[in-house]
Amino acid sequence: MGSLLHPVGAQPGWVYWARRAGLVAALVAVIVIGFFLFRPPENPTIAAVPAGGPTTTAASTPAATPSVTASPTPTGPLSCDQTNTGLSLAGYQKVKQDAKQSFKVGVKNTGAQPCVLDLTAANFSLSVTSGTDRIWSTADCAKWVPVKKQTLKSQQSYEFSIEWGVLRSAAGCKEAKGLLNPGTYVAQAVFSDTVKSRQVFLVTTKG
Repeated sequence: MGSLLHPVGAQPGWVYWARRAGLVAALVAVIVIGFFLFRPPENPTIAAVPAGGPTTTAASTPAATPSVTASPTPTGPLSCDQTNTGLSLAGYQKVKQDAKQSFKVGVKNTGAQPCVLDLTAANFSLSVTSGTDRIWSTADCAKWVPVKKQTLKSQQSYEFSIEWGVLRSAAGCKEAKGLLNPGTYVAQAVFSDTVKSRQVFLVTTKG
């Protein structure tokens, strides 16, 4: 024991101590290397991540709530218009040059619900033509169209008459005095721009 603590030799004492320190350091290095070489391997569980990145489960994504738009509810009575109205027109099949033609017009509620008829010269017209020749029209005189406001039940009609003097008309409620030529004429009634009815008749010579 004394020789370990107090080495004896021809060389100085610190040489022996340096050799012993080197041996001790080498021994520690061998122990550390052996520890890492023979340590049992670790097997941590690693969660696989899809190539496209992490996915979000359905439970974590709030479902989109579709918006609902309420349909407008009518707040008053329906108007009689092109969606719920029919039109009829009738007159004499033959009328003399110096006589008068009496047209019978019917506006009918064809819908399932009552509608309010507001008849004026602004939404109704009656005209007479011969080929491309415009002969006469209520558009030349608003007072030739009766004004009527009435509620029509489903399938109910409002009927009225318009008399034509078998003459040409012009703006300002003017009518020519000359007789029309005998031939075929066409009368056409129009309500609410698109509801139409026509009547074909003959004008014959007077007497």
